[in-house]
Amino acid sequence: MALIVQKYGGSSVKDPESLKRVARRIVEEHRRGNQLVVVVSAMGETTDHLVELAHQVSSRPPEREMDMLLSVGERISIALLAMAIHELGDEAISFTGSQVGIITDNHHTEARILEVKGLRIREALNNGKIVIVAGFQGVSINKEITTLGRGGSDTTAIALAAALQADRCEIMKDVDGVFVSEPRLVPDTRLNHEITYDEMIEMANLGAGVLKPESVETARRYNVKVAVGSSFTGEIGTIITDKKHDSAAISGIVGQKDMIYLKLHSTDFSFKNKLNQFLASGKIKVQSYIMQPNSLELVFQERHWKAVKNFLDQSPSNFTLEEEKKVGIIGIIGTGLNFNSRAAFQVFRALENLHITPEMLQVSEFRISWILPEGHLEESISRLHHELIRTQPTDARKVNNFNPIK
Repeated sequence: MALIVQKYGGSSVKDPESLKRVARRIVEEHRRGNQLVVVVSAMGETTDHLVELAHQVSSRPPEREMDMLLSVGERISIALLAMAIHELGDEAISFTGSQVGIITDNHHTEARILEVKGLRIREALNNGKIVIVAGFQGVSINKEITTLGRGGSDTTAIALAAALQADRCEIMKDVDGVFVSEPRLVPDTRLNHEITYDEMIEMANLGAGVLKPESVETARRYNVKVAVGSSFTGEIGTIITDKKHDSAAISGIVGQKDMIYLKLHSTDFSFKNKLNQFLASGKIKVQSYIMQPNSLELVFQERHWKAVKNFLDQSPSNFTLEEEKKVGIIGIIGTGLNFNSRAAFQVFRALENLHITPEMLQVSEFRISWILPEGHLEESISRLHHELIRTQPTDARKVNNFNPIK
């Protein structure tokens, strides 16, 4: 008997028929003799509709009340899914994040999980029940309802798997697994059968929507076996692992829109240090950052621009804003991408062949990235995929003895 944590996203439970299909898959797994903890997101576009409602009554909704409001979506999903499972003859019980002891920090709308108690989950499992848990939410150390930000249900599932020492965590999506590029942009893109935690974190940081970066960081920290598969077929497509690949082939060509590039001129280290502290304390994810004696260059998500601008407006006039523009960022993800690697040489040659001039180029062991005009992002991903991926053998990223779990 295995203990399995499964997670189903909003598109997988978007309507009653979808919920019933998911319920059938859960019951089938349970009747194989496995214990199941199922994490569910809000149905379809429920969260978006709740956000719209909030802004119809308030121009600046308080973050505490937003968390109270948005947590409702998952409560609907878990109750309906438990009902659908009961209809099939199995026992299920639904819990909110606070009921199962998902403890977070006090940061509303983007909280971090600090601890998972899980006592009620263990009691229910020992009584033979299927446990349904609301994703995306918890309770803060100040006893307030908190939410974990977009994609937070993935983090809930992996944190539960770690706390319960589950045999595996299955993230069930409306896609077959983790692809090299977005299938919408590159219809013939390749599926990664296995990918490392580090590669997946880099892909997620650069906008790959399959998993949230924090969830993969949790999986890596606690060595949780994570599988990504289709909620429609039940098949697992990708295993996220700590195994190093034999091949140095590219595992991802991904990009992110809605980014802001800033260049500031300043010789005042105190100002730069205060800006750094502001970015860190505000949990503003900076994609690229270059600090020199006379300047600072950084790239971050546009949704943080208002907060950053407010900080700059309130700072002493010991800096000059030299440039501010909206950009996109592209990343080539893989293993062994340092400057003197064969894979890096292939990337640089492709940039030359495609007449792409990278700006703010950054190179690390797992990523080569640069910024570009936002309007060129999708075309550049497609062209790079054609140049770098379609010429590789189709099994370039297959790892020996691939085990799809199911």
